[in-house]
Amino acid sequence: MPEKYIRRDGLPILVRHTGPTTLPQDPPRRGAGPAFVCLHDAGLSSSVFEGLLSALAEAGGDAIAFDLPGHGRSGSLDSLPSIEAMTELSRQVATWCGLEAPVLVGHGMGALVALDWARRAPGSVGGLVLCGVGLALGITDAAIETMREVTRGRAPRPFDPSRVCASGGREMMQRAYMEGIKTDPRATLVDLETSRAWADAFLARGSGDESTGIGCPVAVVTGSAEDAGCVERARAIAARLPDSTAMTIDEAAHFLPLEQPAALARAIGRFVEGA
Repeated sequence: MPEKYIRRDGLPILVRHTGPTTLPQDPPRRGAGPAFVCLHDAGLSSSVFEGLLSALAEAGGDAIAFDLPGHGRSGSLDSLPSIEAMTELSRQVATWCGLEAPVLVGHGMGALVALDWARRAPGSVGGLVLCGVGLALGITDAAIETMREVTRGRAPRPFDPSRVCASGGREMMQRAYMEGIKTDPRATLVDLETSRAWADAFLARGSGDESTGIGCPVAVVTGSAEDAGCVERARAIAARLPDSTAMTIDEAAHFLPLEQPAALARAIGRFVEGA
């Protein structure tokens, strides 16, 4: 998958993209298919989407995924301080890449960024695909405190095996674990805190496009093996959005973009056709 670095506010931002490799100063080439921007989860990076980018490209789409500052191979040790700041950067990257009205594919925290983007600039997105959003909407005080202890060197970095479907076997479990240790725990802590703050404010609003600010088509995608509480929260948010579709991907849990990229790409294709 082609990669390039672009600079925003002096920081190098790693961008993965479909299509041919282009010169460092040039954006990826656009094709005639739909455009997608993939937004990663708290403490993860764009490498989670490598399989999905390939699958979307095979279906004729143009897609990008990038590492937020402090994540993966982008610059800085610090995460951005708010979901709104992540949204602003995401829009800047998409604009530089020439993606107009893209479908936003958000995973976990990335789903919150997608919702915030659609709320702030409703005419700039073609739709939302929210994966693993139930976990991002249910971050607990205990999860935040545990990560704070990790940053202080008082606790090992946690890994919840239930976030990966057991049918994926040991190899998939190891891949998911490795994805989670590419980012400094200090950045992950900020991710959790900012996600919690944004989710609390969003959930305090009512239902419908006037209160949530979301008027575009939305697909809320869960894994069949995802935690029941996360699935319940995902379905609840789907019920609050005026133009939403619920989808389930078999043999996947929270890490579904990594676990079942081809199946997710097919689901996205059906959503785009319907929208």
